Amino acid sequence: MTLQGDLSAEDLGLMPADSQSSLEQAIETYYALRRTGKVYQTKLWKFLSNPSGAGEKQLDNTGLAFAPSTDVSEAEDDYLNGQNHLFDWVHVNYIRDSDGTPRPIAIEGMSNYATTGAVDVGAMQMGWWFKWDASNPDYDLITISDLPHPELGLKPWTECKKADGTVVPWCIGSAYFSGIASDGLLRSQPGLKPERAQSHNNTITNYQKKGEGYWGAGSEANTFQFIMNAIKGATKNSQTLYAGCTSYNYQYEAAVQSEDTHTYFPVTNAQAGNLVVGSYVSVGYGSNNNGAVNQDRGQSSVHAYADDVKILSIETLDDSNMAVYLDIPEGAAFNTMPHVHTETLSAPIILSTMHWWSGATDAVKGRHDGSPGSNTNGKYPYRVQGREYAVGGYMVASDTVMDLQADFTKKVLVAPKGVAHSSSDATIRSTYTEIGTIPAAAAGNNADWWVGDITLDNDTGVWFPAVEGSGSSQGTGDRVYAGGSTATSGLRGYLQGGYLGYGSFAGVSCLSCGDGLGSGSWYCLSRD
Repeated sequence: MTLQGDLSAEDLGLMPADSQSSLEQAIETYYALRRTGKVYQTKLWKFLSNPSGAGEKQLDNTGLAFAPSTDVSEAEDDYLNGQNHLFDWVHVNYIRDSDGTPRPIAIEGMSNYATTGAVDVGAMQMGWWFKWDASNPDYDLITISDLPHPELGLKPWTECKKADGTVVPWCIGSAYFSGIASDGLLRSQPGLKPERAQSHNNTITNYQKKGEGYWGAGSEANTFQFIMNAIKGATKNSQTLYAGCTSYNYQYEAAVQSEDTHTYFPVTNAQAGNLVVGSYVSVGYGSNNNGAVNQDRGQSSVHAYADDVKILSIETLDDSNMAVYLDIPEGAAFNTMPHVHTETLSAPIILSTMHWWSGATDAVKGRHDGSPGSNTNGKYPYRVQGREYAVGGYMVASDTVMDLQADFTKKVLVAPKGVAHSSSDATIRSTYTEIGTIPAAAAGNNADWWVGDITLDNDTGVWFPAVEGSGSSQGTGDRVYAGGSTATSGLRGYLQGGYLGYGSFAGVSCLSCGDGLGSGSWYCLSRD
């Protein structure tokens, strides 16, 4: 068992490795030998004091260089220099205890480690402690360490403690957005198509099929990347590091109509320049919506010929057009003649860009954070500490909802670890914990607004937008979609990060407040 290319547990004589307890003891000892007590801190300016999204590294974080890498370019990253073991990570298989706490059962490189079947793949690093200190009127301090430092008031990161307060020596989060695995269940595995139409309510049903402690990932999975971006990248604006798949919203009609069937889709030369080999698209046609063609990706007909499949290559078709070859069998070849709905309504055959399948970021060099292809063009997902983000859809929080108020503010309610999730409004209001309130826009009428600052609940790890900003280049640079002027009561789901059409509006602090607890559109994804 080798963790992050360092000494193996076998080398240390720690791994008889026949039992779960032996594995856990080996991991605990391995991490104990590498804990340094270093304190990594970043100062983030409050928006009203300084609108810049850039922070200042402090204490043991001072002077550590970081830049995101790609699949071909390895950037400078002092957090991987062998002196900062808190940031070393490795893929593992994990299960969850009854309270939802993850527990490693196999490590990448072990004979029983798997990426297919009835398993979940996570990213594991040593357990760590943190504090978000917002007490200063001018700035917030984010502090993390691999030791508790009670004199600093640090708490175990929420993924590193059980519901009863017991601290575990590791930190594990799902590595990927969930897709349907070979056992028919939602799994975190590479090579899966992200399961669409997820919601607060159906994640309860879908993940509980896996066992008592499975509810789907909560808001802490998003907070995790905010903290790591702030510590390593010294920013609260995630898109200054990686754009994510947020500007890849294309739908093209077939450039050539043909009755012959092919496994390629014809586009113009100009259109081909916008598409990425290795990314994913659907082919189909718009539905008949009361006599009008509806090409929304939520329509099943838009995926009728090919559903979120890989672009294998883009090759010349003729002087004006290119052929986008798709990863489909010959038996699924299609023609590009318009689909006839009625005598008076036909729908053109269209190609739609879609979500990236899981594991695209495994191509990033080494253990670096970053994106395959490009960190800046808005067409690729990225990873942070081994966890894949921004594949083209929102991340629906399983444990967090908003309770809309008559003044357009929104109370944030969260189910702490160990509390059963519910689809009942009454049960949610009585058993979930209120951790804060999202303000209303200064413009009134429940207008959408830019996020200047977020805040964090140190007990649950849940974040929420706290202060209004003024654009994509200031503060967090992300957008709150408030839900419209009639949204004055009821509960709403917690949709984080944006989707493939949001561009600069998207980012870690982007939040959509308009979907009901049972609503799950094509852009709504989830993770374990």
